[in-house]
Amino acid sequence: VMVALLLIFGLLGRTVSAIPDERSGYVGTVLEELVGFCQNLIKDYIGPAVAPYLWFLGSVFLFILTCNWLALLPWKAWEMLAGERLAQALGVPHALAYHAPTADLNTTLALALITLVLYWYFGIASNGLSGFLGHHWFDKPIGLFPLRMLEDVTRPLSLALRLFANLTAGHVLGLVLLALTYFVIPAIILPLELFVGAIQAFVFTVLSAAYIGTAAARHSHDH
Repeated sequence: VMVALLLIFGLLGRTVSAIPDERSGYVGTVLEELVGFCQNLIKDYIGPAVAPYLWFLGSVFLFILTCNWLALLPWKAWEMLAGERLAQALGVPHALAYHAPTADLNTTLALALITLVLYWYFGIASNGLSGFLGHHWFDKPIGLFPLRMLEDVTRPLSLALRLFANLTAGHVLGLVLLALTYFVIPAIILPLELFVGAIQAFVFTVLSAAYIGTAAARHSHDH
């Protein structure tokens, strides 16, 4: 997925005009709107300083969105028609087919752990190590220290479980409907799945921005 994103946006990025007053083409305008959407998201939840956070939040949004939408292609038909043959030719013990990485708990946990690490990083970068630890973990009353540590663990865990559960439930529902009604009902709910995939990417990005914002915004709050 990341290779596809790098190639696609590397090529499409050439359509964006590097001159501020020059109008980009249709594709370039769409890309500018996409970047602007991510920038406005960061401004709403973190603050006007967009550059330090755009690389991560924009990338994670596009990654999750692409993972979710690619899963809606007819991979089961590919697996039946060519996946088995390709696997045999390559000596792979199972049919080659695409399964959404976001429906795997390993991937969602990895994304959540990256968010947690950056939550600490941006908090320390904004407040300094002593300021972040003193305000975040060792703030009074000191007896709440275990709860604050638990909160740091449960936040990324909730991110991971929410994304994993929603995507897994959607795929299971699609397979059940496909088995019962063939292609009629699954074709009808395909637009809904597109919407749900986009919403899940949006929710994960918004919550990540909100978590990071609570740490990064403390610098201005303390002053």
